[in-house]
Amino acid sequence: MALKDRLSDALKSTPPENERRIATLRAVMTAIEGGGDSLADSDVQAIVTHIIAEREQKAATFTAAGKSDLAKSEREEIDVLRAFLRSSGSGEPAAAPKKPKPAPAAANPQTGTAAPLFSRNQMIIASVAAVALAIGAILYFFVFSSSSDDNVMVANGQNLGIMVRQDDRTLGNPKAKVTFLEYAAPTCPHCAHFSVNVMPLVKTNYVDTGKVFYIFRTYPLSATDGAVEAIARCLPADKYFPFIDLMFRNQSKWDPDGYQIPDVHAAIIQMARIAGLSAEKVDQCISDKDEQSRINAVALDGERKYSIDHTPTFVVNGEVVEPPLGGDTWLTLKAKFDSLLSKN
Repeated sequence: MALKDRLSDALKSTPPENERRIATLRAVMTAIEGGGDSLADSDVQAIVTHIIAEREQKAATFTAAGKSDLAKSEREEIDVLRAFLRSSGSGEPAAAPKKPKPAPAAANPQTGTAAPLFSRNQMIIASVAAVALAIGAILYFFVFSSSSDDNVMVANGQNLGIMVRQDDRTLGNPKAKVTFLEYAAPTCPHCAHFSVNVMPLVKTNYVDTGKVFYIFRTYPLSATDGAVEAIARCLPADKYFPFIDLMFRNQSKWDPDGYQIPDVHAAIIQMARIAGLSAEKVDQCISDKDEQSRINAVALDGERKYSIDHTPTFVVNGEVVEPPLGGDTWLTLKAKFDSLLSKN
């Protein structure tokens, strides 16, 4: 029996009370169906392998944030997907590159049908990795390699390696001696912890004092991340950071991966209403193909320049800065900022 059929049978036979397993299998099936009817078994294996890699990232992020129960639950679902791959004869899956892509949302419990945040036409499926990479290369060439005025280096010339674009969302003085670039995902719990607990210290001590120029870019781990970023981009520029902060502080109300929200679409609309957007406007924002292309191009550019494979990733004056395992992120960043600021 083909892997797709085994997954479909497993979804149908899973007891309704096992909501987490149903959500896992439904997400996999929606991704597979988004690839069309002509997928070979190897293509289905590639999709499952990619989803496993994403969930391993999520589990690692939960572990780093001290949420061991959520990490354990993620790994249980990963083990189930690995078992399907082994039964298909593909062996233990190799780690897949985490190419940013729209992915399916949770199903609507009232209708029992999939309620994806993105239409199938907008999905970048892991099974067509070669096509996705080609698209990414094209996007990079036209969006990031242009010599137009949209691309500008940090004005003081100190921060080689960080290209600032007019569509970047930033805080502080662009002529500051230090530029601090953060890649984050709205669904990432460790990113939320940084935003709530560490970024205020960075802002007060370095950004607001003109010492550090801050750039925030979304690196999507799922369709939900892409949707949140698209909604944030529909708001006036001065409302962008307040909305991202709102989403980070309220992850438990809308994040389908970490908190098993049954109807993520409705939950995100509810959050967007707080920012003043109607449900109709939210759907328009999410379905903007040009914006989704921009989001993926930004992420692919980050991978190319900084080898990003997790969130949050911090780049200071072109250098990726990683706090030591179990270390204090604030102290690590503070030491890096102070070292750069002390130089002539």
